[in-house]
Amino acid sequence: MNKRTLVAISFVLTTAIGQAQTENPRGIYKMMTLTGKQGEIKAPFDQYKICTDSVTLMLLMRDMAFSIGDNDHKVFDYTGEQPKDENDKRTLIYDSGADGFTLKWWSTNKGHLYYPDNGWCIEKYWANQYSRGAQMAFDALTAVPTLDKENPLLGTWRILGDVDELHDLKKALPKMLENYESSKYYNSFYVFTPKSFAVVVRLNGGAANSVEYDGKKAYKLNNKTTSRVIWLTKDRIAVEEKIDYRTDYKILERVNDGQTMLSCIASRYVSGSRR
Repeated sequence: MNKRTLVAISFVLTTAIGQAQTENPRGIYKMMTLTGKQGEIKAPFDQYKICTDSVTLMLLMRDMAFSIGDNDHKVFDYTGEQPKDENDKRTLIYDSGADGFTLKWWSTNKGHLYYPDNGWCIEKYWANQYSRGAQMAFDALTAVPTLDKENPLLGTWRILGDVDELHDLKKALPKMLENYESSKYYNSFYVFTPKSFAVVVRLNGGAANSVEYDGKKAYKLNNKTTSRVIWLTKDRIAVEEKIDYRTDYKILERVNDGQTMLSCIASRYVSGSRR
């Protein structure tokens, strides 16, 4: 079984998180309280830990935009509450199971509003808790892309590259495909969902307004100008981009590999292919 498969299985298990207790947190958890400089307070960040057997990722929501990263650089397994001795500053995981866990980590931050300058910081996480923005983000990230005949724009699209003029695409496309894994757009995606538009670029993204159509050829991102979508094939589109006084086109290709976006992102970190 390869690493990609292990990550995919881990996220399948999150759908049944309430069915089996475990001492190792596995699933998606929201930070509820933080104990630091100001004592125990309500979590000052809309922050989530995505815990799997292969990697732990953190999703942070801010103003209806999100970022994902492997800030912890380790799998979260149960450790117990107490360090081995006063020199033991390793991250601790305890009170952990399907419903939540406590994270205790040593902070060396200087002058942070919430974290101690040189002391323990304690974060408590609960399962099945989401803000509205986070719910939208996770709905998009955990959905398996499928083709909607009524609304074919919906789904996950990888960014292949850019062209100045569409008539240049026939010549440029083979190079885009050949150089995709070494390009700046590798593992960069757009995710169109039924009720919202989310974009994931370089592992950052945001929820936006409902997808709007003009003959199924347009969408609207946040409050920006509506962008025209030109259908090249049923699985490849060109998104018109107005930049100053010129028009460029971003080329997108539908993803049909059966993976959720969250599994795809996690696989990227597991494989060590960060760019």
